[in-house]
Amino acid sequence: MAKPEEKPESESAPPEAATGISKKTKLLVLLLVGLLLLALLALGALTLLLIKQRSTQSGEGADPTSITRPTTPPPITVNPSSPPVFVALDPFVVNLAPGEGERYLQTIIVLRLADSKFDATLKQYLPEVQHRINLLLSSKLPSELVTPQGREQLARELTDEINRVLGYPPPPAGQQPLGPTGPVQAVLFRSFIIQ
Repeated sequence: MAKPEEKPESESAPPEAATGISKKTKLLVLLLVGLLLLALLALGALTLLLIKQRSTQSGEGADPTSITRPTTPPPITVNPSSPPVFVALDPFVVNLAPGEGERYLQTIIVLRLADSKFDATLKQYLPEVQHRINLLLSSKLPSELVTPQGREQLARELTDEINRVLGYPPPPAGQQPLGPTGPVQAVLFRSFIIQ
């Protein structure tokens, strides 16, 4: 009897093994294509977020309901028929300037706003407003604050400083404003104690 001819191993392997390698290769290619598409989608989403962030920083496409400091403040109008809006701040206790001995000031400040729509803006900037008030109060000498004229001058300075924080700088010196120059129309002292 004749021996059957031996086939090389690659030819003797079942046909499933040959297709198994190609299935693995196809699966690997599909996986790589899927990862590539996922990476492209992530890159596109990141690009859109960056474009949106830049456009809102430059003012284009900004959400009109968001509260931001105006770059050019709109004119302030007061409606005489609407009731006044008052916002009471937390009490302030500061050491006065040490030129005349160790003295401190305890005061409660109430702000009169031109319109209730500025209440939200004020609340947004309240930490900076309180900081500026503390700095201004602590820079005063007791002798500057004992007279009614000194307190009125302090109230005007505080009004200008708070309006500046809210994005409404005071008019240049020597220029008389025709109306309110910012959302804060007046600073009122409910309590004013120097000790």
